[in-house]
Amino acid sequence: MTNRIKAPILAVAAVFTFSGCDLLDVDNPNSLVEASIQLEAASNGVANGALRLVADAVADVWEGPAMVADELFWTGSRDAWGSLDRGNIGDPLNEFMDSAFPSLGRATWMANNAVTIISEHVANNPGDDGFALDLANAHLYRGIILMVTGEVQDDMTFSDKQVDGPPVGPANMGGVIDNAIAELGMAITGFQSLGETDLATAAMGLRARAHMSRAIWGVINPNATVGGALAFPAALADANAVLAAVGSADWQYNLTYASGGNSCAMCGNVNQRGENQIDQSLAESTGPGASGRTGTITLMDPVTMAADEAVTTAVAQFGGNQYGNLTLASARMMRLIIAEDALAGGDTAEFETQINMIRDYDGYGMAFVEGGAVSNVDMLQHTRRVNTMFQGLRLQDMYRWGLTDPLWAAGSTVLVSPGEMLPITIIEIRANCNLPTPTCSG
Repeated sequence: MTNRIKAPILAVAAVFTFSGCDLLDVDNPNSLVEASIQLEAASNGVANGALRLVADAVADVWEGPAMVADELFWTGSRDAWGSLDRGNIGDPLNEFMDSAFPSLGRATWMANNAVTIISEHVANNPGDDGFALDLANAHLYRGIILMVTGEVQDDMTFSDKQVDGPPVGPANMGGVIDNAIAELGMAITGFQSLGETDLATAAMGLRARAHMSRAIWGVINPNATVGGALAFPAALADANAVLAAVGSADWQYNLTYASGGNSCAMCGNVNQRGENQIDQSLAESTGPGASGRTGTITLMDPVTMAADEAVTTAVAQFGGNQYGNLTLASARMMRLIIAEDALAGGDTAEFETQINMIRDYDGYGMAFVEGGAVSNVDMLQHTRRVNTMFQGLRLQDMYRWGLTDPLWAAGSTVLVSPGEMLPITIIEIRANCNLPTPTCSG
């Protein structure tokens, strides 16, 4: 069972009037102004509009950390991607992270306003399941974008149109993930009250991820910590509930992209433009600047010593064109949470069981044996890498386990300040008067 989410765009068009010509001085009934989205009839469109902007932002902002990590590498002509590839994640002037920052800002603003607007409709229409479902979805989408923001940003501002929001501050970004957890909790409650079991399962999977990411955030901030397994006690109930609901299915909750809606920026840069490529430690490139893969997997499974089956699966899902799927939560992730928590608690038998259940999804044909030739920590690191590819999590794992990319340059941010994530970029610095800049115009 796979949950796939897709929505039409919510557009706001301007009405143009021209003086001196009465024939053109008309109101276009097809135009929408901001007041229109506050109408009850627009409730579903408001929720879907938030989803659309959230999907855009995730596809935009994940590419930077994937470039810094060992998931993507630069083969093209745009130097700013190369700078990220060399580990310079803290540069607010990087043109591609600067272009992604507004996507994140729009998504957080729209998701927040969707909750506000639809909450009023629910209050004015008690017992109306349609509005209640729209509100649960709005909480879900707000939870997603807050979770992703807390995972990938080192700092963030939450502005409201022309009202400048203050920076959260790097030390407080864990609170953004806490807010995501609360939003996802409200989504779960809403879905359960409506009998929407599949959506409740999806929200629980996302909350499990958010709890996991909150624990990882606490380890890598303010400085990365090299270590083994982490305990994820707050995530376990949700992870187990998801697995109970989906059974043996290789379940995923995806953001999907299509020609009739929005394209995946990260997918397009790799699969269409060839500006960036899947890292050569994972799969072979067809040559500098070439899009697509040869199909040759270069990362070996440590048990079979053959091409890793999970990498094959991930490359097939991500590759092809600019409309690939991006996974936010999965049965594999739930089992990784349970496995790592078990290992942190010394339950090596449960760790082995969960790792092998993950391997069963891809039919490796050879089980991992705890205490064998491959250490538990090495197996955890490898299994997590190949089963969370292109999901916005790899750089954090590299930080917490002290892993490095051979492309990282001496003196780069990731080596000098391990644990640092994406900065507030120059487009916001120049516009937000709460940030230190001599050019702030408000």
